[in-house]
Amino acid sequence: MKPGMTFLQYVRDRTVIILTCFLAIAIALLVVWLDLSIGQRFAAKESLIYIFILAVFILMIGLVYDYTNQRRWYKEMYNAETNASDSDFTLCLQHPSTLEQRRMHALLSRQYRSFMNELLTMRKDREKHVHFTNQWVHHMKTPVSVIHLLTQQPVYELDQSQIESLLRSVSEEADRLTRGLDMMLSTARLDKFELDLHVGGLNLKQVIRQVVNENKKSLIKHKIFPKIEADDVIVDSDEKWLNFVLTQLVTNSIKYMRDKEGSKSLMFKVEREGDSILLHVQDEGIGIAPEDLPRVFDAFFTGQNGRKEGDATGMGLYLVRQVCAKLGHTISIASKLNEGTTVTIKFESRAMHHQLLERLH
Repeated sequence: MKPGMTFLQYVRDRTVIILTCFLAIAIALLVVWLDLSIGQRFAAKESLIYIFILAVFILMIGLVYDYTNQRRWYKEMYNAETNASDSDFTLCLQHPSTLEQRRMHALLSRQYRSFMNELLTMRKDREKHVHFTNQWVHHMKTPVSVIHLLTQQPVYELDQSQIESLLRSVSEEADRLTRGLDMMLSTARLDKFELDLHVGGLNLKQVIRQVVNENKKSLIKHKIFPKIEADDVIVDSDEKWLNFVLTQLVTNSIKYMRDKEGSKSLMFKVEREGDSILLHVQDEGIGIAPEDLPRVFDAFFTGQNGRKEGDATGMGLYLVRQVCAKLGHTISIASKLNEGTTVTIKFESRAMHHQLLERLH
């Protein structure tokens, strides 16, 4: 292990003090030599006093010179300690004079840059969270308002079929509220992802079936028929987070297929690619415009489809990509306008997947 400063560099930083000491020693030796050269057995008392005074004087000159060189640095340190805030004290230290001070300045500057980058990231995350919360509250007002209006209808004036229709509508809006709450909860948990992570071997086909069953009512209502082409394959993932990802994909597919006439299909296809497993989720929706496709995973991006629907937050696919990245999965999307969209999730080999999870922890 290399030292932070070599002995030669250490000596070079103290050149003035060392030269001062050598000069004082040289003068002392000169005075003693002169006393001995005139026949004295010992240096005279007056000579010793002279040596002492001269040595102190030379040492003081060296110290004053060294202090003068470093005085600006010490003053900046004092100002940083007494006046500067915790975030910008490094900016006060701008005139290091020794190698040690220059290295300290470089270290503090690097820490300052790291701190500012982290602070900037936190501010962006906070702004993103505030923006998402505002959008989420706005969108949650819609189902609440609908439920409120539905419950204002006089039940005694309705027949049995109308009551059943009313209850179905309330149930649908309640499901919409539940999905919105789940998304907000998942967003909050994403910051501390590792605290809510339980990775294990999952039967991918069973997870797909579970998600389909959870969205069965909505699929039936909009005449969307799910198809699963998959063998019983095991992937390493977190069941709850994978369920969240697939639910978001199914919800998006329903949203952009529900207005198309006739029956539609939602295909789940699992295949192997080397040591990896690929899951394709393919719908027959309205597709995504080519100019929107590169940005669909960006936060708050709704695109042409989202603006038409009016209830898009632009956070669904963003959260999907964030979760997949943290789980060690990769996600990609392909789409043709008016034909449909295919989202592909790649589950890496177990060895590679565990390496990614170790890095996460």
